[in-house]
Formats: sequence, structure tokens, C-alpha cells
Amino acid sequence: MDRDVFAVITMMVIYTLFIVAIGLWSTKYSKKTLEDYAMASREFKALVLFGSVFGANISAVTLIGIPGGAYHRGWIMWPYFVTAWAWLTPLLFYALGSRAWVIAQKFGYMTISEMIGGRWKSKPLAYITSVILLIYTIPYLMIGLQGGAITLEVLTKGAIPYWMGALIVTVVVVYYLLVGGMRGAAWVNTFQTAVFLVGGIAIFLIVAFVLGGPAESTKAVAEKYPELLTREKMPWQVFFSYGFIVSSAAAMFPQVFMRLLTGKSPKSLKQMALLYPVGGLLIFFAMAYVGMWGKPIFPNLVGAQSDGILPMLLAQFTSPWITGLLGAAVFAALMSTMDSQLMAAVTIIVKDFLVGKKNMSDEKTVIIARWLVLALAAISYGLALGKFAGIIKIIEFAFAGFALLWVPMVGALYWQRCTLPAAIISMIVSQAVLISLTLGWLPKSLNFGMLPGVPAMLLGFVLLVAISYLTPAPSEDSKEYFRVIKDAYRSKKEF
Repeated sequence: MDRDVFAVITMMVIYTLFIVAIGLWSTKYSKKTLEDYAMASREFKALVLFGSVFGANISAVTLIGIPGGAYHRGWIMWPYFVTAWAWLTPLLFYALGSRAWVIAQKFGYMTISEMIGGRWKSKPLAYITSVILLIYTIPYLMIGLQGGAITLEVLTKGAIPYWMGALIVTVVVVYYLLVGGMRGAAWVNTFQTAVFLVGGIAIFLIVAFVLGGPAESTKAVAEKYPELLTREKMPWQVFFSYGFIVSSAAAMFPQVFMRLLTGKSPKSLKQMALLYPVGGLLIFFAMAYVGMWGKPIFPNLVGAQSDGILPMLLAQFTSPWITGLLGAAVFAALMSTMDSQLMAAVTIIVKDFLVGKKNMSDEKTVIIARWLVLALAAISYGLALGKFAGIIKIIEFAFAGFALLWVPMVGALYWQRCTLPAAIISMIVSQAVLISLTLGWLPKSLNFGMLPGVPAMLLGFVLLVAISYLTPAPSEDSKEYFRVIKDAYRSKKEF
């Protein structure tokens, strides 16, 4: 092992040991209940809530997928992600999250499935929602492992091969989840958020400096690849639809939605929503431009190979110790989302399928949750070894699937007239259309140039409204949500 690789590995090991220590420290405050293991007893204030939500949301997509996409498509990747995400996502966090928080406090809910199923007191609807969430969470888990493995392989010049890198990420995340649960994950995420925000900006500045400054870096792109500085690589239909899908999906990510319910009050949620856009605008801008600047330096990357452009630039232009330190920032983003997704998937399975069974004590439930962490991590690791399509392609599908749940969630929290048949049919049909368009079972022309999630969402919305008016109004029991929400807003104690 040469000195450069040793330096990189040393920095990564130091970082890893530090976050493991945070996970261990969190056990000092843990309780042996599912409420504490999965939700940290719902006691986070604004700063930890911001770190927790931002860390759960900013993933391999940001530090691996965006630079990789910008390598092929150019600067447009920045507005592509933030045009709506910077304002619509935090707005949805508060608009949906504040009402969901009130309901969750009243009924002890932890998951999207419980929130939607509980609105109409329908177990079948909750099960359908759970299955949909799990279908899209597994591939999203996989891309975190892919990103971590790619980063380690490139930064260590192959000394840590892809399979070993994915295994290291899996083991570290699983360890601090097993010992610390949601509290450990949230504390680690708060630290990781600080690391990758500072690290992301540092990466931008360092790459710009070694390439002669932002102006020179962009000039080099303009001379050889002028199309990367235009909108040529992305039609307006794709631009619009992605902004809308990403923004709608973020609030419906199961790992993010759970975090919205862990705040001490809706006031903490509001403060978090105000902080969120600032971090997003900075990190997306930095990563998009770094990826684009890498095109003249490494001009022959094909397809998903561009997902490695960020670690390739670090390895090429920074000292080994700096490379290791900035590589840790990339690692932070990947693991902060993966741990959240694992916790969300486990909570969905436990709460929606296991809790309520006979002789299921809190202590036994937590034990089962820990075994599920291991099982889902093993499945995700196995899938990551397959090296499927590029990260952006995978998340386009997963994001759309999550975004479609925004329609029944709005119906559940904001529309008393919305009916159970409407929610079920809207959900099933929209998901079926998304999958059919994505796999080519329906003509591509039905997308109208947009991503498949947009026509699927529009159809789901039309069905929700039409069927609600064609079916009998909900019973008084299903209107309980609105009485709880009305009472909470009337008191104004938490807002």
C-alpha cells in the first residue's frame, strides 16, 4: 500500500470511528421501547431536527448523482434540482408535517402507512401503502451503498475494491443503528450534515482553485463542451417534471417523514423548514459545477462511469490527507441517508405488520427491529453488488413512486370529503401507470415529454377527486383527524 492510499484510508478510518463513538454515546440516553428506538421519544429541537431531516434527505444523489449528471448535462443540473426543491420541499415539510405531527402525537403514529390508513381506519389501505414504500426504499438504499463503494474504490486507487467498500458502509451504518436507533442516527446525522456542508463547499473551492478559478474552469468547459452551459441537454418538460417530482417526493420519503414527527413541536418543524433551503442551495450549486468542470479533465466517461467524477477529481488534484478528509464528507452524505432509510423500512415492517400481535412486548419488538436492520442491510448489499443503472436513473424511478403518495396524503390531512375507495383506487392506479410507463408497457408518448411520474400523479389526483364525489361521504369516525387538528390549532400552544 503506497503512502497516498494509506493517508486516505487513515482519514476515513478516523472519521468512521468518530461517528461510531457518537452512536455509542447515544445509548446513554436510550430506553428499551419502540417509541424511543424508532422515534427518539419525539424530543428533537430545531437544530438536531434540521441535521436529522437534511441528512436523511441529502444522499448519494447529491454528492455522487448530481456531479455525475452534470458531467453529461452541464450546469442545468443545479436549477434542475433546486428550482422547486428550495421552496416547495420545506413548504410541504411544514404544511404536511405540522398536521401529521398533531395526529401522530394523538394516536402514536410513526409511519406514512399509519397516517394514511388511520385516516379512514383501513388496514388494507395501510398495508398497500407499506408495500409501496418498501418497494421504493430498497433501491434507494442500494444507491447509498453504490455511492460509498464507488467513492472508496476511486479514492484508494482500487486498494478497497467495490465489494469491500459497500460492505464497510453497510457494517458501519448497521452498527450504530443497532446500538443507538433513531437517537444515534439523528445525532450522527447532525454531525454528518455539518461535515458534508462544509466539505462540499471546500470541495468546490479546492477544485475551482486548482483549475484556475471558477471563471477559468467554466471557460474550459465553454471551449470544448459549450452545450453544457445551455439547456440543450434537458428539455423544459423534463426540467419542470423533475423539479415537481423531487419536491413532492421529499416530504413522502419514509425516512424524512418519520423525522418530521420526531420534533418536540411544530414550532421546531417551522424553524427547520426555514434553515433547509439555505443548505440545499449551497450544496447543489457546488456539486453541479464541480461535476461539469470535471468533463474537460476526464472527457471519456460513459454512462454511469460519471458517478465517480467527484472522487476522481479529489484523487487527481488534492493531497492524500485532504482527499481523505473530503472523502469523509462524501461518506457522511451517503451514510446519513442510508441509516435513515433502514430505520424507516424497519419501522414500517414492525409497526404496520407486527405490532398488535399477541405477546409482543416493547423489548421483544426492539429485538425484532434490530434483526430486521441486519436483514434489510444484507438485501441492499446484495443488490448493490449488481451495479445496476446510474444513480440518477434509479432515483428518478424511486422519487416518482414516493411522490405519488403526496396525493392521498393531502386528501387524508386536508380534505374531509375524500373517501376510502378514492384513496385506494387513486393510489393503485397511479402506481401501476408509473411502473408501466417506466418499463415501456405503455407508450412513451403518454409521458408528453415529461418524466413518467407526472402523468401518473395527474391521473391519481383526478381519480381521487372524481371517485370521492361519486362515492358516499366519509362517516363521522373518519373525520376524527380534523377535530384533533382543529383543537390543536385553536389552542396554538405548540405553534
